[in-house]
Amino acid sequence: MTSHTDTLTVAQAAEALGVSERTIWRYLKSGRLPGETTGSPGSQRTLIAVEAIDGLRSERGGAGQSDELRGERDRLMVALRATERERDQLRDRVTVLQRAVAEPHRPGPMARALEGAMVMANRARSLRTSF
Repeated sequence: MTSHTDTLTVAQAAEALGVSERTIWRYLKSGRLPGETTGSPGSQRTLIAVEAIDGLRSERGGAGQSDELRGERDRLMVALRATERERDQLRDRVTVLQRAVAEPHRPGPMARALEGAMVMANRARSLRTSF
């Protein structure tokens, strides 16, 4: 490996690539990034060559493009959540409408009141004609 001035720690590599340290550890484990662990137990450090970080960055499309992609991903996630909320509201409304269609027709309060008034009017007529 190169000198310590040409290397980055896992934390520095994560910051340089805009990923988490956990992701850097996965890259090291899979061989996507080469690294060297130095030092005695208890004070060990894993160092990664700057060239390897630069190579991975260019492979990934550079930091600027990565930021743009993250921004676009975030905008799409917000739009997706809004669309899911709208879908859920529409699904609820469709369920209500399906229940209304499936239930036998029951007159509403106005229809019941009108029906009662008609019964009373017919009774009044029949009483008037009986005198």
